[in-house]
Amino acid sequence: MTSLSLPLNIPAAWFAMVMGLGGLSIAWQRAEALTGLTPHAGYGMAWFALLVFSVLLFGYLRKIFRHHESFLAEFRHPTQIAFVGAVPISMEVLAVAFVHHHPMLAEGLLLVGMPLQLLVLTTMFRRWLVGEKIEPESITPAWFIPCVGGILVPLSGPQLGYVAAAWFFLCIGLLLWIFLMPILLARLIFIGPLPPAAQPSLLILLPPPALGMVAYVTMSGQLDVFAVSLFVLMLFIAAILLSLSRSLTRSNFNMSWWAFSFPTAACSGSCSFMALQTGAPAAKGLAYVALLICTGVIIGLLMRTLRAIFPQPQQL
Repeated sequence: MTSLSLPLNIPAAWFAMVMGLGGLSIAWQRAEALTGLTPHAGYGMAWFALLVFSVLLFGYLRKIFRHHESFLAEFRHPTQIAFVGAVPISMEVLAVAFVHHHPMLAEGLLLVGMPLQLLVLTTMFRRWLVGEKIEPESITPAWFIPCVGGILVPLSGPQLGYVAAAWFFLCIGLLLWIFLMPILLARLIFIGPLPPAAQPSLLILLPPPALGMVAYVTMSGQLDVFAVSLFVLMLFIAAILLSLSRSLTRSNFNMSWWAFSFPTAACSGSCSFMALQTGAPAAKGLAYVALLICTGVIIGLLMRTLRAIFPQPQQL
């Protein structure tokens, strides 16, 4: 495999790494009450995710100012604009990771992330309303990324005093996910499968129901039929994707594989949340399994990325 170098023109999709590392921090924090893990585990990963975010943000800002043509091409592209949404989503993920430890830092990240997230969402929806021609082949699960950003706000917003904003983003995120799901399924059924390199993005189907359940229960205070339905849907999609794991990893390792990270972390956090809500032994067992899978996947991705950036010298 060709080694990955840190380019001057950093793609927005690279922020999936921050989403995954931050999601792992949140998953560990959610599992503390179940597993007896020290709080330093999730807290330390949050700082590491913030460090990675700072490095990538510096590179991305350099891209905006020095390679603004590349940034504008990314922002105007019907698919790549969804990955631009990963930048503010990274801020919202970090806000959730820090909300219990450093609420002022979490508030700053959230206040910057929310308007940027809304900008990406409104830009995408505006293009659909004015009838901008989009080729069916360009429809991918990446379109769900901005929806995920909306669903994330309720996981930190209410604790920071932004209850109305949390409801606003939750409603938009869930409704857009419901609106986009049949479009994506129609594309996969009638156009054909995604290219091998884009197959990992199918895991982006998981975060909307996983995080939607947690956000809905957090805001409404009720674990009702709708919440349970979201959780069951997440488990159903996860089981199908697990059966497709070999085909999803058919391509050589590249940064698109980080699409595995945040969805597995979202599932882990959702399972731990359900276990804490119900106390059911089956839910606790599921939470343990999900946490192990999530941790293994993200550590594996991190090791593969470091190995690609710093390849071992060949033996003579």
